[in-house]
Amino acid sequence: MEVEGDAESPKQRQVHALAFFAGVCGLAAFYASLYAPSGAGNWGWYPRLAKPAWAPSPAFTGPVSTLFYLVLAVSIWRTGAFRTVPFTLAGFAGLLFLQSIWSTLFYGLQSPLLGLADLLLVALLAAILWLTYHPIDKLAGRLWLAYLCWVAFLLPLNAALVYLNR
Repeated sequence: MEVEGDAESPKQRQVHALAFFAGVCGLAAFYASLYAPSGAGNWGWYPRLAKPAWAPSPAFTGPVSTLFYLVLAVSIWRTGAFRTVPFTLAGFAGLLFLQSIWSTLFYGLQSPLLGLADLLLVALLAAILWLTYHPIDKLAGRLWLAYLCWVAFLLPLNAALVYLNR
C-alpha cells in the first residue's frame, strides 16, 4: 500500500535521473582511465611517439576528456530524449562505449590507428546525436556541440600521430 507522500516528487526523479547518468558516465570515464597514462608520470609508450607541435600533454587531455563525460551526462539528462526517441538512449550508450574504449585501443593496444578508427565512429555518432538533441533542448545542444568540438580537435591529433608514427 502506497502512503501519501511516499511517492517520488518530479524534482526527486530529476535528481535521481541526473545521478544515474552521471554515474554511468563516471563508470565509463573510470574504465577509460585504466589504460590512460597516469598523472604520476608513468606514460609508458606514449612519450616515444613522434607528435605534432600542437599536441597537448596527456596531463591536459585526460582531465578535459573526463570533464566531457560529465557534459554528456548533463546533456542526455536535460533532453529527456531517451524517454521519447528510442535511438537516443542506444546511441548514447554506444557513444559512451566507443569513447571509453579509445584509451584501451590507443594506449592499451598501443595502436593510434585503432584509436583513430574509434574516434571516427565517435564523431559520426556524436554528430547524429547532436542533430537529435539540439532541437529538443538548446543547452543540451550547446553542451553536445562543445563535445563535438573536442572530438574535432582529437581527430586530427590522432590522425597526425598515425601519420608521424607509421
